[in-house]
Amino acid sequence: MKRTALVIGNANYPTKPLKNPANDAEDMAARLKSFGFIVHMAIDCSNLKMEQELNNFRDELYDSDVGLFFFAGHGVQINEANYLLAIDTNFDSELTAKHTSLKLDLVIGTMERAPTTTSIVILDACRDNPWQDRWRSTAGPDLAPVYAPRGTLVAFGTSPGQRAKDGKGRNGAYTAALLQHIGATDCSVETMFKRVRNTLSAVTAENQISWEHTSLAGEFFFNLEVDVKVGDYSPAALRDSALELDETQKSHRLIKSLKWAAAGSVDTGLSF
Repeated sequence: MKRTALVIGNANYPTKPLKNPANDAEDMAARLKSFGFIVHMAIDCSNLKMEQELNNFRDELYDSDVGLFFFAGHGVQINEANYLLAIDTNFDSELTAKHTSLKLDLVIGTMERAPTTTSIVILDACRDNPWQDRWRSTAGPDLAPVYAPRGTLVAFGTSPGQRAKDGKGRNGAYTAALLQHIGATDCSVETMFKRVRNTLSAVTAENQISWEHTSLAGEFFFNLEVDVKVGDYSPAALRDSALELDETQKSHRLIKSLKWAAAGSVDTGLSF
């Protein structure tokens, strides 16, 4: 199973720079690599760089089973659409900001068009908007809810209407909780995000509640121990069709008889 991720952390904004996003991106990239992801990481991206990284990510997704996009940095919503801000986003007006930022819908649409079975979008990007006073009321400091296409999970560091600030340590509060739980063994992605929400709520005195919108059609695990164990077997051990029957052995004669039974009217539910 090929897993591909694009991880972006933007911190060095000309106005109100952030402390944690570069660390968040680096730490998340390292964890994803440990789970077998091919990770493309970019720090302090211009708008052009973000678009280029998304295009490269799109190309990688076409032969991937799982795609993951992670962003830490400033994010705003304008006219109920979400934008991920580059370090060179033009903040003079809402219009210039929209056209010099990465629209979240473009990320989700790019992943939706890929033949992946699972798409995950994680945003630690709901922070105070230092430019809101100079913009019209159509812009907000929080991110708007989004539509998650089938097979997609979109995770936000806060619930709609809430704000999040940089953390006091190496990571933002949301990413710190995510890093704490993402490696849990045999934990489905939905259960993992519930644990993140509980931890985040506890460490922020319920001032920050993470939120997800999911349309996943199947189970996904970042760290599936059973999968690792199965991977330790040789291909021949996992494919009984490769077995050359030796009828001088009693066990092989039994296997042959069971194959005949399986080929008949009785469905044993077993594969030989």
